[in-house]
Amino acid sequence: MDSLCVSMMRSHCLVILSLIFPIHSQALTKNDEVSAVETLGGNQELHIGPNVENIKPQKNDNSLHDTENGLAFTNLGSWKGRRRHHFRNAHGILNIMGWGALLPFGVIVARYFRRVPLKCDEWYNLHILCQTSGYILGAIGWGIGLWMGSSSKQHPLKTHRNLGIIIFTFATVQMLAICLQPKREDDHRRCWEIYHQVLGYALLAMIIANIFQGIHNQAHAEKWKWLYVGVLVILAFIAISLEIFRWVKPRIHMNF
Repeated sequence: MDSLCVSMMRSHCLVILSLIFPIHSQALTKNDEVSAVETLGGNQELHIGPNVENIKPQKNDNSLHDTENGLAFTNLGSWKGRRRHHFRNAHGILNIMGWGALLPFGVIVARYFRRVPLKCDEWYNLHILCQTSGYILGAIGWGIGLWMGSSSKQHPLKTHRNLGIIIFTFATVQMLAICLQPKREDDHRRCWEIYHQVLGYALLAMIIANIFQGIHNQAHAEKWKWLYVGVLVILAFIAISLEIFRWVKPRIHMNF
């Protein structure tokens, strides 16, 4: 009887244990599944077999498609940014060379190569060459700037843009004035020379101010600024040296 009771107690214990351990294993499996899903962030699906060790992550096709679209959009934006950066550099270089260097040098040629101190028979052709080349390069750079301003979604640089339009207009008037200049025997020749010189110097002042205005809004502004400062220093050194020579040379001839 006692042995029968002991065997029945053993069987009851085995049944209880068999009921407890599967429930615990099932709860553990569910917890592992939830934890794994949370870890993967919804980007992977789990295939759970009989054993928890057979969990195999598989990427979601929609997530992969979205990732590819995001990478393509990023690459397109990066390409547009690089293209805009190249156009901005071309705009700055062309305007510095055309408006900021060749036009001032053409003024130096007209002032100092005509008679005193350095008389050159070809001064007029050299003057026209500098002014025409500077005008062409500056006009191309100005066109690039207008296109960039009109295609930009950001707030346009109104001051820089308006000064650029005024500079292009005055430079065009100056180029037309060269073609329509009166002859030396004409009574209006002197008035034309005064107008041409005053407008030319005013144009140079606006050009220098607008170039610095554009550099201020440029990436790596310090490098661009010192580059143009170097150009202005060279032009100023040439002009001051020739101006001093212009005043000194007649007095040297008078003493001798």
